[in-house]
Amino acid sequence: MRMVTLERKAYMNLKNKIITLLEQNKYTYKELAEHLKISEAELDHALETKTLEVRTLELISKELRIPLYSFFRDPAEMEKILSPDKQRYYDVNIWSDQEVKYRTEITKLKEELEKLAIEAKNKDMLIEALEGELKKGWAK
Repeated sequence: MRMVTLERKAYMNLKNKIITLLEQNKYTYKELAEHLKISEAELDHALETKTLEVRTLELISKELRIPLYSFFRDPAEMEKILSPDKQRYYDVNIWSDQEVKYRTEITKLKEELEKLAIEAKNKDMLIEALEGELKKGWAK
């Protein structure tokens, strides 16, 4: 009996998390079910019995804009494995022809932003130095 309670608790937890994410995106559970072309009762049953097909999970993950792996792994555990500076392996869309091009462009843009930030900092320091010199000249 305890096992059934734990499974039901996990089902409710997943459903609640899905509902929370839907609300953040201004959608309802009913709208999600309609998007999946199933009834709310069928979605409830599939979540409760853990019989959702992978393609349905994929549709839900796309609709909620979350990685598909999040249905299978605890995010807290994933954070322990991945440090913030590591590239996250689940961010790559292998089906997109443009993925490599966009990633390369993003990397170049980030490098350019870093250079611009350094240049802006140097110019700010120069402005502060010039202002300091002006104040000294006015004080005389």
